[in-house]
Amino acid sequence: MSIDISKNLIKSRIDFVMVFSVENANPNGDPGYDNRPRMDNYTRGGYITDVCLKRKIRNRIEAMQELQNGYDIWVRSGTYLRETLGNAIDIIRKEKEYSELKTDKDKANYEKRRLCDKFFDIRAFGGVLTSDSDSEEEEEKKTTKNKSGKSKSKVSQIRGPVSIQYAKSVVPIVIEDDNITRICPTKFDSLKPEKQTEMGRKKRVLFSVYVAKGSISARLAEGERGTGFSEEDLKLLKEAVRTLFQGDESTARPIGSMIVQKVVFFSHTSKDGDEPVHKTLDRLKVAFEPDKEVDKPEKARDMKFYPISIDKEGIPSTINVEELDVNKMTVS
Repeated sequence: MSIDISKNLIKSRIDFVMVFSVENANPNGDPGYDNRPRMDNYTRGGYITDVCLKRKIRNRIEAMQELQNGYDIWVRSGTYLRETLGNAIDIIRKEKEYSELKTDKDKANYEKRRLCDKFFDIRAFGGVLTSDSDSEEEEEKKTTKNKSGKSKSKVSQIRGPVSIQYAKSVVPIVIEDDNITRICPTKFDSLKPEKQTEMGRKKRVLFSVYVAKGSISARLAEGERGTGFSEEDLKLLKEAVRTLFQGDESTARPIGSMIVQKVVFFSHTSKDGDEPVHKTLDRLKVAFEPDKEVDKPEKARDMKFYPISIDKEGIPSTINVEELDVNKMTVS
């Protein structure tokens, strides 16, 4: 049975900005560059991909909702996209409402709605549901199932209302590349039978402040083309962003090494917003401020050198500015 999430859809554009600090951690290593923290080669500014930020949001939603009541996650660690999607499609096509539909268009719309009902990340971020290669697609045009034996969706792509930009550091980052030693080798080496240790490397950002920006489109939430992203989803998204790094710790990101310092949501009254999106997103200001002892950003190791402010000059009165309490413990 379909979960009705359409009664309380978001009605206007919503923008948000998150500021977080990184200390002695690798916030987003580049696997093509020896897992080095990502950095702009020209400005030396650090950045974190939108894919990484979305993965962290998915992980928080999964931890908070435990995949229940319309908050399943499609792109989830330890699963296969085709298999997860195929299982969902198989269930949808057994529903009475689906069997009563006559046209492929109606069936595709029904599948889209039900997939959006089930998966939070599809409802929020959308998704490309056709993951086959060109050669596989040609072969599979003859059947309704893919090579894994799972049903293929009649929907190729869903556009989600929540978009997130790359996070960027406020100033150029300083990367430390440490030599580390492990007390036991990976495997026995007959050429070095007495070998007792093994060398490795670990890369970290000494200290930096990053800013991530995002926006939510009411037009991509409503109507036949929309995903049904609701006020309830928005509330959960806010909590996920506010507590983004809870449960995210690893050897590259020890607990407490990445801290959300500020989260601001700007709610407009119109679907397209009450001012240009770049103006709204740029209202949250973060800049390095030196003192007598710390005159350069590469020496700074504390948030006191990065004051955060909100520029409200000339802001339309119709825009509601909500500053989330990042110091509040998670509400269970």
